Amino acid sequence: MGPRTASGRMVDVCNLRRELLRDVVFIRHAEPLVEPDRPPAQWQLPLRGKELSYELGASLAPTGVRRIVTSPEEKARTAALVLAEVLGVSVFTDDRLREVRRPWTDGNFADVVTRYLYGDLIEGWEPVEQVVSRLEAFLVSRPSEGPIGVVTHGTAMTCLLSADDPAN
Repeated sequence: MGPRTASGRMVDVCNLRRELLRDVVFIRHAEPLVEPDRPPAQWQLPLRGKELSYELGASLAPTGVRRIVTSPEEKARTAALVLAEVLGVSVFTDDRLREVRRPWTDGNFADVVTRYLYGDLIEGWEPVEQVVSRLEAFLVSRPSEGPIGVVTHGTAMTCLLSADDPAN
């Protein structure tokens, strides 16, 4: 069953994907401080990440972004707060923008993510289809009052933006 609009009407997301992505600026938080003894959702954004968020905010000013919606994870929220301060807009949190749920990965994380994105089932990782579904549900339900900045995470964003779209 696909997502529904605010009025409860079913939506064919594949046919609406281009429309849903219009006026959305996807932003991946800057590189966090990786702390293997803490869950990734609690990782902090270092000073350099905050500086980069400030610079990005200044470069986004001409786009007319009217609000920032962010993942609840600390590194994304910090980036969103900096962006919002620069842009003079409000920040809203939406759990559907969180990163892919997964356990700690020893070894080459980039290799595991690549396998995951190419369809390998990785034990303990949230299925790609589930990630795409929750991000599409966010896009369907978001207010349509102009451009928004969406602060999320690299793997989740890649799942959405690389999902098959039969409308293409």
